[in-house]
Amino acid sequence: MFWPLIKDSITAKALILLGIALLFWLFGYQSLFFTALLFSLELFFFSKSKPLSDDEYIYSKDILRLFAVQEQKLRVGMDSAPLRSIKQITLWQEDKLGFIDFDLNGQLRVQYKFRLEQMQPLQQLLQQALPDTEFVNGFKS
Repeated sequence: MFWPLIKDSITAKALILLGIALLFWLFGYQSLFFTALLFSLELFFFSKSKPLSDDEYIYSKDILRLFAVQEQKLRVGMDSAPLRSIKQITLWQEDKLGFIDFDLNGQLRVQYKFRLEQMQPLQQLLQQALPDTEFVNGFKS
């Protein structure tokens, strides 16, 4: 629950660390035990969510709304990564759907399927934003 809120914010991490230090100063070791218990419970409850397997793709009705370029970063949904960190993007069509697959950062793999008519505008957007990135295109049956 906390990690998505603080993963990109150094300020939020510093405030949480300051809060833990303040609790320790006021209440001693009991506050550290309570804080560790809260973080352990959070890990326990969020570890039960099922991760996507390598061949599962999320369907998007409007893939173009998920992608945006902001301040030298590519934003996909709620996550973002520096443009220079994206080395290869695989785009292909299968039946009447388009597919996209690439690593956004070291921790997130982007795997979407979408309506085929959105493939060309998406590819143009990505090629303009990522001129140094290798694009692998193809058809699968």
